[in-house]
Amino acid sequence: MKLPDIEKVAEEVHKAWMKTKKSAGIHSRKAEDGEELMVPYEQLSEKQKDTDRNTVKAVYEAIEKLQGKES
Repeated sequence: MKLPDIEKVAEEVHKAWMKTKKSAGIHSRKAEDGEELMVPYEQLSEKQKDTDRNTVKAVYEAIEKLQGKES
């Protein structure tokens, strides 16, 4: 199975994270270095984008591992 592009999925992960925060009444969230995280994905620093990318990579690795067990 070919998985979608990591960058596109990372952006969707970020959007979902922001939606969850906003629904909880949170409209500002800062990283430890003070960077505002409640902004569109394209406005994040590469360091912060890596957080979402790493989440996607971990999920993809889990999918691939589980697919191997099903074979």
